[in-house]
Amino acid sequence: MDLTFPTPQMTQNDNLDRLFRPRSVAIFGASPVRGNARNSLVLAVLKHGFEGKVYPVSPTHAEVEGHKAYKSVKDLPEAPDVALIITPAKTVPQIIEECGAKGTRNAIVFSAGFEETEGGKEIAAQLAAAARKHNVTVIGPNCQGIWSVRAKALLTYSPAAINLHEVRHAPIAIVSQSGAIAGSIAGALHRNGLGCCYMVSVGNETVFDALDALDWLVEQDDARVIALYIEGLDRAQRIIEIAKRAHTRGKRIVLLKAGRSEIGQATTASHTGKIASSYAVYSDVMEQAGVVALDNLRELLVAVEVLAFMANPRNSTDPGAGLSMLSSSGGAAALLADHSSELGIPLAKFGPETAARLDQMLPAFARKENPIDLTGQINSDTSLFRNTLKAVAQDTRTEAIIIQHANSGRRWLKDDGAVYKEVAKDVPVIVSFVGDTLPEQTRKEYREAGVLLSPEPSESMNAVALLYKLGKYKPDTSPARALPPKRYAPQGWEETMKFCADAAATPVNWLVLKPSDRAETACAGMEYPLVVKVLPSDAEHKSELGLVKLRVATPADVDRIAAQFRDKMDKPQAGILVQEMADDGVEVVLSCLRQTDFGPIISIGTGGVAVELYRDITHLALPVSPDQVRTALKKLKLWTLLQGFRGKPAADVDALVDTAVKLGDLFLATPDIKEFELNPVIVGAKGKGLRVVDALVAT
Repeated sequence: MDLTFPTPQMTQNDNLDRLFRPRSVAIFGASPVRGNARNSLVLAVLKHGFEGKVYPVSPTHAEVEGHKAYKSVKDLPEAPDVALIITPAKTVPQIIEECGAKGTRNAIVFSAGFEETEGGKEIAAQLAAAARKHNVTVIGPNCQGIWSVRAKALLTYSPAAINLHEVRHAPIAIVSQSGAIAGSIAGALHRNGLGCCYMVSVGNETVFDALDALDWLVEQDDARVIALYIEGLDRAQRIIEIAKRAHTRGKRIVLLKAGRSEIGQATTASHTGKIASSYAVYSDVMEQAGVVALDNLRELLVAVEVLAFMANPRNSTDPGAGLSMLSSSGGAAALLADHSSELGIPLAKFGPETAARLDQMLPAFARKENPIDLTGQINSDTSLFRNTLKAVAQDTRTEAIIIQHANSGRRWLKDDGAVYKEVAKDVPVIVSFVGDTLPEQTRKEYREAGVLLSPEPSESMNAVALLYKLGKYKPDTSPARALPPKRYAPQGWEETMKFCADAAATPVNWLVLKPSDRAETACAGMEYPLVVKVLPSDAEHKSELGLVKLRVATPADVDRIAAQFRDKMDKPQAGILVQEMADDGVEVVLSCLRQTDFGPIISIGTGGVAVELYRDITHLALPVSPDQVRTALKKLKLWTLLQGFRGKPAADVDALVDTAVKLGDLFLATPDIKEFELNPVIVGAKGKGLRVVDALVAT
């Protein structure tokens, strides 16, 4: 082991290696008084076999829990690898300053009273300044510290660590902006017989944040799945490159985000001092990055078990490939089939050779197609289950297998368990029961062989869905594109339409009718009926205000409606927009937004007035590739319309994809636009392109 102390020239990752594998820690604020957090911190560090040196620092005590205490930083015999600080907030910047000057490069600040309080913001700034000055990585403040299980370094006061008799190492890491949630997840994983390798509670993230932790964790050989609990992220776009690197290293990342509701967002803002972006944006961009967003803690606990120990589905390019299911209960098989349909998991269509083997092997009254119902015949032919399993597993169209038991599930596990484990060497195997709780040791034995024992059908299918979602994910490998030259935000309708045209979004024919104009002359070259409406600069929500009129048939009607609109707005000199009616097509919204946690994004979905009603919309971080846009579209109900619905022709998806990519690039090249929305865009039939009807620019 390299015993060289970190120097100011070492990188943050060098610091973190020493943070998670320390040889010495100093505990500032250590107390011998049992029952308070300052003593609990000392007890937790000592309880689980930390092999490094422990230096309590206390100006009022000579000894803490059998260890000599030191009065200050200058009295310490060496620069500790990690300073654990649990003193009043106002004292923390000076401790960071003194530790940094002595050579310490890591600190964990447990104390509260920083950004989360009005008076603590200046103290937080002082802390950050001291950390930058001396290249000190600071976890917290207002956190519950870290667990590094293989190094036996539980640097925390969390009751979860203190209450455990032992900690178990498992390839599961936890990063959380909530200390209580972090401890709860780590504790639950141990109670469930799993364990973890790392837990990081990042607290206020004054110096070091959740994505800094994730960046380090994806490089660790003992972490296969990383669970994130977040309330909001700063510079969240970093996760896209981190997740891409995780994918290349075989790591899986899952996310649980608080703040989906208005109340939830208000709660997280007051707790962390940040306002979270829309949950929908988080969910969609995380999927773009190959991160699975989950809905609750129960899902998270199941997900990390599945992803830490199970292989990806077998990679088959056969269009008939998918999940294979065997059941001893027709009812349970029907439930599995329902869940697979709801989750969009394909069922394997057995090849001719497998079908022939099953026809010969199974009784005439058994269901021989997928899902297979072996019936009660398994009780008289005890080899039926394992022989059927072998036949299905040998079919190259089988990507994963669920074995569904009903009654006597434990018996079949005992009789056929060795076969389950053997098959799991080549294809993921989930053995599903109906409410049967199995001993922890049994679950551990099968888990380590790559077989998941699941308590009921829906949880089994959710596990398969997770494996498919991450196993089939392919990072975007499109070559980087040069952005267009920097440009300025368009001013007025004419420049806005030019901007659209540059994005391959052709505007419908239009003109702005001035008060002195007469439609008979001005609109002479246009094809009736027309649309008459006010300009976006005069009213954003024109339809709701009655400032749009469709199918205007005559020049006289155009003049009359234009005059009415000017009166209604009390703007006698306003120009009124006149457009030709767009051809039939599919209404789509394309909207670029700059001020999100992920930076610039593009939103794509069902357009027109339905955008707010159906909320059939997806979001991508910019820039985007054509493949990313097409994949995102396929998640939407809009995709059905674009493919042709109820006799309608298929729409020009290629044109829509091209416009989305170009619009995103132009938006990135125009930094003074905060939002650019095209709604609706009318996507014509395949080969006919698309037309822009309305556009809104916010600067």
